[in-house]
Amino acid sequence: MRIAALLPHLLVFGGVRRYIELGNVFASRGHEFAIYTPDGAPPSWLPFRGSVRTFDELAGREHDVCLCGSPELVGRLESASARLRVFYIQMDGVANEREIVRSGKLRVMVVSSGLARRVRRRYGVEPLDGIGGVNPDLFHPVERGAGSPIRVISFGRLSKPRKGTRFVIDAVRALRRRGLDVELDLFDAPNPGDSDPRIGFEPGAPYRYYLDPPQERMAAMYGAADIFASAERHAGWSNTAAEAAACGLPLVCTSSGTEDFARDGESALILRARFAPLAARAIGRLCREPELRRRLGEEARRRVLEFTWERLCDRMERQFEELLARP
Repeated sequence: MRIAALLPHLLVFGGVRRYIELGNVFASRGHEFAIYTPDGAPPSWLPFRGSVRTFDELAGREHDVCLCGSPELVGRLESASARLRVFYIQMDGVANEREIVRSGKLRVMVVSSGLARRVRRRYGVEPLDGIGGVNPDLFHPVERGAGSPIRVISFGRLSKPRKGTRFVIDAVRALRRRGLDVELDLFDAPNPGDSDPRIGFEPGAPYRYYLDPPQERMAAMYGAADIFASAERHAGWSNTAAEAAACGLPLVCTSSGTEDFARDGESALILRARFAPLAARAIGRLCREPELRRRLGEEARRRVLEFTWERLCDRMERQFEELLARP
């Protein structure tokens, strides 16, 4: 198959990892996978086995499948020369969602069961299965010594309230006031032009802040912690929670973007609301119960490995081939 993906950029943020990882798997299987962006510059942070071209090069090129998850590029998607055009919904409440789903010009694919349920309920449309994924070659357990303090790691995007980082910070601070030996790890790769998030940052607890961690060091970063915590909302597929799970960490998280692999009491402790005292209660329980941490972490890894990029590509291949075979 000749597969194209339309993206606004190939930087670290905005769900770009999905297309690079998928492209690598599709290319390894002999498919042609091309990513089109405004400047045609290849990604510098993750190897890519496909080709990168400019939007100007899209005109006149024939593809079997064209993918896009950016609503601002829907016009380009609709005009692309492709037998199958797919809008890939990657988050809850994407701009112009209703118009996109009901346009009749595009098939819709989703990254999670939660988004699939939303599309069925709101629009009466059965979406394509694009649920997952994670790269177990990059994200895997590493050996960590036992002992204090207990380290809680969370995505550190403080500039986006929907990520819920402040709830985790408040929870860790509250636990320390109660006498628990717990510390905070945060990580982020800021967007170009953003200020350093560490400047003026005072969480009220001992912390480490990983800024722009290289991909080959991400497993070690997760592995240096004991618990992954997130209070995200309006997520599609939570890359960070999936990565932490693949590294064998127990999860404290909302169900947003995690319900395909996070089950309350089995592979995670699920927060029913974005409320710092609830997060503190769940994190505190894991701090006090090492056997529960171990059990939840092992099950989190087992569940998330059902959603590797390889397995996702298996499903996408079958669906694309079936649709392309139709008259």
